Amino acid sequence: MAKEPFEAVRADALIGRVLDDRYKVESVLGEGGMGMVFKGLQTSVQRPIALKTLHPQLAMAPAFFERFKREAETASRLHHPNIITIYDFGRTSDGLCYFVMELLDGESLRQRVKRDGPLSLRSAAALIEQVAAGVSHAHHHRVVHRDLKPHNIMLARVDGDEYVKVLDFGLVKAVEQEEEEQLTSTGQVLGTPQYMPPEQAGGEAVDQRSDLYALTAVFFYCLTGHSPYGANSVRKALTAALKGEVPQVDTYRQGAPTPAAIDAFIFKGLRPEKEDRFQTCDDFVQSLRAALAGTPDSVLDAVPHFIPGERTGSGSASASRRSAVRAPTRSVSAVSRPLPKSSTRSGAVPSGSQSSAASSASQVQGVPLAAVVGGVVVLLLVVIGALAWKLTRPPPVAEPMTPPSPQPIAAPAAPTLLQVTLKSAPEGAELSEDGVTIGTTPMTLSWERGATRTVTFRLPGHKELTRSLRPDADQTFEFPLEPTPRGTPGKKPPPRKDPAIGAFD
Repeated sequence: MAKEPFEAVRADALIGRVLDDRYKVESVLGEGGMGMVFKGLQTSVQRPIALKTLHPQLAMAPAFFERFKREAETASRLHHPNIITIYDFGRTSDGLCYFVMELLDGESLRQRVKRDGPLSLRSAAALIEQVAAGVSHAHHHRVVHRDLKPHNIMLARVDGDEYVKVLDFGLVKAVEQEEEEQLTSTGQVLGTPQYMPPEQAGGEAVDQRSDLYALTAVFFYCLTGHSPYGANSVRKALTAALKGEVPQVDTYRQGAPTPAAIDAFIFKGLRPEKEDRFQTCDDFVQSLRAALAGTPDSVLDAVPHFIPGERTGSGSASASRRSAVRAPTRSVSAVSRPLPKSSTRSGAVPSGSQSSAASSASQVQGVPLAAVVGGVVVLLLVVIGALAWKLTRPPPVAEPMTPPSPQPIAAPAAPTLLQVTLKSAPEGAELSEDGVTIGTTPMTLSWERGATRTVTFRLPGHKELTRSLRPDADQTFEFPLEPTPRGTPGKKPPPRKDPAIGAFD
């Protein structure tokens, strides 16, 4: 029975359809772990919109729609320049749940960093402050996001300027709701492992300090191009977060030095216990500004070496410098003071040069005065002769230079989207990409032509399978999964208790 609604959310089935006689689906914008995003049109006012549909598998959970409705109502009440505006939400007659949002022109933070590499300190701090402003607005309305990550931060262009927008408040939690225990199952885990705080990975209660943990992890990603721990499962994320061994930022910033105060700032923001972290967004922003105070412009604007297509921080050079920050080596206030000026100004001699200068003086004292005078006279004669030869030498004749002909710049071709269907035998395997769960097999995805994508299949009782695919046309891939020794071949595994771990790409 689950296959019929699943087919209904595929792109070819939804494009051209009008949801609830109001919202026309026009084209695919992207796909994530909880659903697909389409470009659409609000037919009543001819307004371009973004439509996010949720996978029907999620609606199978008990009381799902009640929680979806409540959280959508909460998210739609948030109005801030750094938060995407949610216009409407609903459920069609065939059970398809959807959000209606403003249509943004831009790219995600993850897309920007993957293409251009880590940001400068100044750019990263300015971006994070805008994110913090939007999150602070949500916290003032007693709303916790629960899934902050680079995928959910959009760099939107408006009239030539760029602004930060926080997306996907679909996992929000209204902390004042008294009926929370009735609508959310105990121990349910929602979010993305790489940016998930320990309390969320353990299924415990979350609050605004949980968002600040994730925001610190996003700041680390802006500076390095990596999540702090790289965990691709809830268990690994919880283990790494509890250890609290945060990699130094300099590990991934070759050619761009980072103040020790930034490491101390990140170390505090990623503490396992909520009480040891930043308590509010204002506390977070003020501490970030203090960590950057007194930093020279050359350091603030330095950009790490980056080669497109290569992971930052790779290679033996960076690997030899990797270490973990277990405790701040210097206090933030000490690091943020202005750097002392150089002691080698007029009249000052570096300590390493004093002994050699004294030795040279003692050798001159033992030379006869006549020998010194004679040497000076010979040196002057050589200098005068060299100057006379240079003045009388005819100037060289410069050969004419031919200016290089301008090379035409080819316009970049628009990306071509392919429909790629992924299947497994047996069906029902969890699919993940870059450590983020994107759905279960069989599943149809929209991929750019020529792009290499690496996906992982996981199914209880079977060995994990990872494949890198680069299709050049619409194609279907089917992979048999090998049973583990304890598994029973051919037996369909029980349904997963939490299909929303890799939520909202």
